[in-house]
Amino acid sequence: MTFTGSDLSAETVRAYIRAKKEEEQAKQRAYEESARAEREKLHDAFLQREVQPEAMDRVAALVRKAVELGEKQVLVIQFPSDWLPDQGRAITNHDKNWHAKLDGFAKQAYDFFQRELEPRGFQLRAEIINWPGGMPGDVGFFLQWKRPEEM
Repeated sequence: MTFTGSDLSAETVRAYIRAKKEEEQAKQRAYEESARAEREKLHDAFLQREVQPEAMDRVAALVRKAVELGEKQVLVIQFPSDWLPDQGRAITNHDKNWHAKLDGFAKQAYDFFQRELEPRGFQLRAEIINWPGGMPGDVGFFLQWKRPEEM
């Protein structure tokens, strides 16, 4: 919609503003729908994903880089807290059985940790790493190799 000198009126201007606003809202709705659909695809992939055979080599590379930087832990996985059945509440509340609330790849990763890394002396710490709008955001799994009292 547009207006010219011949049809210029306050109502024409208001109609133009309404049309522009509706156009922007439609674009925003389309964007949000597209983003929601993509997020659902990512969540589905997260639920289906399994730990790959080369995982130990990838973890070793991450640990090596962190050690070279003088770190005592490394972030090994990050995902939205709302992908957990309890939306990350067990992690937020420091529940000692937080791992029982895991699902999908998070559970696969924790099982890998228990099977492969815990027997080698590593610890795993889960925490909410960001709080957008004051709400739990992403969960981070941190692999640690120092004793907690050394942290």
